[in-house]
This record gives sequence, C-alpha cells and structure tokens, in this order.
Amino acid sequence: MLSQQFNQILYDYRALLFVIFCLLGQIIGCRLWLRRVKTKTARRLVYAVFLLFNLGWGLTVLTLYRGDHLTDFFWSWVGRPSVSWQVAYTLAILPLGTLASVAVGLVRLPFGRRRKAAGPEGIDAGRRDLLKAAGTVGILGILGASGCGVVRQGLPPRVVRLTLAVPGLPEELAGFLIAQVSDVHLGLWSSQKELDQALRLVAEQKPHLAVLTGDLVDRDPEYARLYYEPLKHLAGLPHGVWGVLGNHDHYAGPARIAELLDGHGLTMLMDRRVNLPGLPLTLIGLDDQGRHHSWMGSGRPARRLEDPDALDFARVSGPEPRPGDFTILLNHRPEGFAQAAREGCRLYLAGHTHGGQYQAPWNDQLNLAAAFYKYTSGLYRAHDAFLNVSRGLAAVGIPFRLWAWPEINLIRLERA
Repeated sequence: MLSQQFNQILYDYRALLFVIFCLLGQIIGCRLWLRRVKTKTARRLVYAVFLLFNLGWGLTVLTLYRGDHLTDFFWSWVGRPSVSWQVAYTLAILPLGTLASVAVGLVRLPFGRRRKAAGPEGIDAGRRDLLKAAGTVGILGILGASGCGVVRQGLPPRVVRLTLAVPGLPEELAGFLIAQVSDVHLGLWSSQKELDQALRLVAEQKPHLAVLTGDLVDRDPEYARLYYEPLKHLAGLPHGVWGVLGNHDHYAGPARIAELLDGHGLTMLMDRRVNLPGLPLTLIGLDDQGRHHSWMGSGRPARRLEDPDALDFARVSGPEPRPGDFTILLNHRPEGFAQAAREGCRLYLAGHTHGGQYQAPWNDQLNLAAAFYKYTSGLYRAHDAFLNVSRGLAAVGIPFRLWAWPEINLIRLERA
C-alpha cells in the first residue's frame, strides 16, 4: 500500500521533481565551468550563458503549466534551444563529462605519486585537470549536438521513398502510392506551421492514400483542432486520409481527439477494419495497447516491450477482408510483426520509436530505441510481409535529434 502511495506521489509531482533535478544539474555544471575560467570577463560570460538558457527554460515551463500554446517564434528561438540545453546538459553531457573526468583520473593514476611528491600545488593541478575535462566535454557537446539537432528539427522533414516488391500483389495496386506521417506531437514539441509544411510536402508527392500512425496530439486534446487547416492539403487524395491514436494521444484525451478529428479531413480507425471501395485493399487500425502501462502507479501489470503476441485483433470490428484483398495494418507501436503476418497483414505501418531519436550516422539500427524494441527504424521484411517504422516528424523528451532526422514516408507498391 505504501509503495502504491509513493508511486502515485512520484507520478503527481514528476514534473516538479524533474525540474528540480535539472536545476541541480545546471548549478553543478555552472560551478564546474566557473572553476575552469580565471578572468572576471570569462566568469561573467559563463553566468550570462547559464542565466540566458535557464530563463528561457523557466518561461517555457511556465507557459506550458498555464496551458498556453507556444508560438513558432518562441519555440524556434527560446523554447527548443533552452529546453535542449537544460535537459541534455543534465541528463547527457554532464554525466558524460563526469565519466570522462574519471577516465582521465584513472589514466593518470600511475603518476599519482609524482603529483603527491610535488606538494599541494600538484594535487590542485590534478583536480583542475579533471574539472577542465568535464567542462570541455560539456560545453562542446552542448554547442555541437543540441545546436545541430535543434536547427535540423525545425527544418522541413525529408521524404523517404520506399518501393516494395510484393509477391501476389493485385494488379490494380501496382504503382499504388501510400504516404505515412507519424508522431506529430502537435501542441508540445511541434507547431501547426510545421504540420502544415509537412502535409503540404505530402500533397506534392501526389499519393493515392495517406495514413497518420499515432501520437497526433500532446498535452491538450483541443490541439486536435489545429489539424483542420493543414489537412486541407490532403483533401484531394483519391482514397482518403486515415489515422490511429498513439500513447500520447491517450495521455491527452483519446475520445476527445478522435471526436475532433474524425470527419474533418481524417478518418479515425479505432480498432476498426474497412474495405476500400473500388480497390482490393483492406485497412485495419488498432488503438494503442500500451497506454495504461507505466512504471509509476499505473496499478496495471506491465507487459513486455517486445511482446510477439501484443496485438489484440479480437477487438477489431468491421467487415472481413474480401478474397484477394491486400491488407494494411496501422498501429502506433512496432510490435507483433510476426503475429500481424499470421493474421494476413501484408504491410504494417507504425511509428512511436522516433528512430531512437539519436542514432549512429553510419547505421540507423544503432539507436536508443534498440534497447527497448526489436524494430526501431526503417523497413523490415518477413517472408511476404513488410513493416515500416517511421522516424516521425517531432521529437519527444528533448526537442532535438541526432541523425534520426524528421521524415515522411512514401511507399510504392509494385508486383514482384
């Protein structure tokens, strides 16, 4: 009982605890850098930099707490840079700098006797070397990684083109073009302007059909109204625009989001199956399954992150696929690929992972999401079935990416 109460307290005050944790990290980081510089001018510059970014962080948190929407200008020039500085410095750069300092200390350990023999000045010099290493790693990491990531996150998404050679594909679907957009996170980490830019880019590709695979809205379900204008770009698609909800939609308010979006340029598939008229094509949309599973006070048993039988097809309503139909599954999380293939789904479209958000530049499978999911980024194939995991549009957590750049996916079906 006490454990559940403690978990609930953590859940209720997690934002406050996170802010306090980040501020402590900033204080430590500032002190480390102050010890590295010597002149008054340099110390004032350090104070100014830390004050500037923490002021922006504070304004961002206050704006979100009040429930106000962040403008494009604020996000681009204040919100994203300051949040990136705050979170990345505390959770990544500062720990890495500390590890680097420890490594330097271990390397120099054999020379400890010489330093000790040199007296107090030698010991102080060793400490200063460790602090300098930590400060250097921290400041270079922040300026390089967050600067590049923040700027790239605000630029138009790239168009990733995929051609699938599908055995037994109906002749009517040869050359059929599907556009996939995922993880918009509208209202917190992305703006209506960026969504409009992305959907305009989708329309320029002239797909036959478009799908949105979850995490459409963040924080406030009323942000779903901001989809109305951008969705007008896709109004002329021959076979419509279809969507499913993700875990962040469920955090915000799934029923309200579906109510606001369904019929306003987007058809929501909430555990529903549809046969498209005039085409041998069936769409299945699954609602998000992991919405109740949290490490803090959910009161429900958590399932494995990579459960091979995670998909609940028993809840799906609607007509059965017609004989010979090509079946496409829309699901926010990339789970149960083999299970979907057994159910007759030839193409599985998912998102959720953001491509790990941080990946190795030489291999998109070396990313942070690989610690939790088997399928993290790009196209996968198992026999005659395909899975595409989109990296999505927006970032989550820290509002920048490294090499797992924002994207929309353009998938062309061809006969094998």
